Amino acid sequence: MSEFMDIVDDNDKIIGSVTQKEIYDKKLTHRIVHVFLIDPKTKKVYLQKRSEKKDFLPGYYCTSAGGHVQSGESYKEAAKRELEEELGLKIDLTEIAKLEFVSDNHKRLIRLFLAYNNGEIKFKDGEVASGEFLELETVFNLVNNYSKIHPQLRFCLNWLYQNKKLLNN
Repeated sequence: MSEFMDIVDDNDKIIGSVTQKEIYDKKLTHRIVHVFLIDPKTKKVYLQKRSEKKDFLPGYYCTSAGGHVQSGESYKEAAKRELEEELGLKIDLTEIAKLEFVSDNHKRLIRLFLAYNNGEIKFKDGEVASGEFLELETVFNLVNNYSKIHPQLRFCLNWLYQNKKLLNN
């Protein structure tokens, strides 16, 4: 069954709904969420490594959790769903940024979230192979010097690095 996603204009207003395949085939603007999971004591950032079974960017490092906003779903609902599906976590999260990512003339409107947890992580849906908490400086160096990095991780992490004071709240 195809996943349906909302098409949005530059002001993030919904203007239609199509399959994920059509979104990518026609390079239609759509919504994405990314979550950075932070250890509340150490302020380390959790990075996930995508499963080698993924069709898109297998084995690449990515944000703690993330994915498409499904049709009719809010950004926050999508972020909570992705966090639970990918890491088995049902925890509060806070929106910290509205970003616009453009690659190959294809625009995505991203909402970036922070969540705090140092408890057990369970890879529930098979999309994540592994993950670990790392110092922000280590993550920043990894993301900017390693080739198997999801392009949106690089984009989102650079924003977080520039706004790292948010981790101390």
